Amino acid sequence: MPIRIVHTADNHIGISYRQFQEDIRRQLVSERFEALSRLVRTANDRDADFFVVAGDLFDSPRVKVTDIDRTVELLKEFSGEAVLIVPGNHDFVSGPESDLWRRFQRACESVNNIEVLTEPVVREFEVNGMLIQFFPCPCPSKTGRDSTIGWVGSVQRQAAAVRIGIAHGNVNGLGLDDADQYFSMEREVLEAAGLTTWLLGHIHVPFPMTDSGEHSPYFMAGIHTPDSVRVRHGGSAWYLECEPDRVLRYEKLGPGRIRFVRIERELRNDTDVAAFEQECRKFDPGSTILDLRLTGHLSPGDRLKFRDVLDGLDQKFLLLTVEDNIRDRIDAARIASTYPADSLAARLLTALVNDSEFPEAATLAYELIQEVSPR
Repeated sequence: MPIRIVHTADNHIGISYRQFQEDIRRQLVSERFEALSRLVRTANDRDADFFVVAGDLFDSPRVKVTDIDRTVELLKEFSGEAVLIVPGNHDFVSGPESDLWRRFQRACESVNNIEVLTEPVVREFEVNGMLIQFFPCPCPSKTGRDSTIGWVGSVQRQAAAVRIGIAHGNVNGLGLDDADQYFSMEREVLEAAGLTTWLLGHIHVPFPMTDSGEHSPYFMAGIHTPDSVRVRHGGSAWYLECEPDRVLRYEKLGPGRIRFVRIERELRNDTDVAAFEQECRKFDPGSTILDLRLTGHLSPGDRLKFRDVLDGLDQKFLLLTVEDNIRDRIDAARIASTYPADSLAARLLTALVNDSEFPEAATLAYELIQEVSPR
């Protein structure tokens, strides 16, 4: 039987979401717990042997005790061999704030299968006669220039064992870390470590990019449920089946239920407005926080249609925010009401309004004339 693992990371329990109104904030805070609970249930449904958290289970070392207790209550529902947690750069293990993990372990005193791997020491298990070795690489601080995985290459590895590395940090080529602050790892070093595979955290986008497949030398869990518009997927984790020499198969899991979506569009006519409405309606409104960044020029009639669309969206989405930089399109009526018919400005703008090859020209010219005209 292969060893079955559910791999998550970057759960960031404890995000406050203070920028949101109270009812939305409560839903977002709750979603971080509920998505983790869904993942534990999925692991149990698949008879997973291990539930691995590759860093940043918590958003901060100063997380509330109630959040710690609630997290333990969720994780202890896992029915497999062990929940294994490696501290990441948000919930790092050393320094004056490492009391987080002492409090966490006190909350786990009556639980037998939750372990925080705070030391770079091999942890071994035997499941169904098969040896499994875990190589934890905890983060010692919020930032760090050096990778935490260097020790793995110098310790004894059993060729007949399933050998799993667990680390948290940037992977060059997968994420951006120009200042080299987040324990960056080289892909070549990961691949040369002699392990079955690596389970990684820190980058909030999953890797591999395929939803399922066979072997990969490393996996990035991504964030289990989105925390902002920077996350363009719906939340991710991995289910893996492993033998000593390879990952037999992997499958991406989607435990998240709330999405953050940003749409940036230029609207110029009623066709653009209709296409914009169709794009918005692709998302489940009851579970989507929609942020709109809109520019362009619309005629008075098209602007009315646009306002009707916005009013309809506002009544349905979990939250709708709009940055509206749409201005009025210049037409014959606007020109006639602003300039004398025989004026140079009127003649110029009328000619541009009738130029179908450059439909934006009249509006741009009108704005330039307004800027230089005496007030």
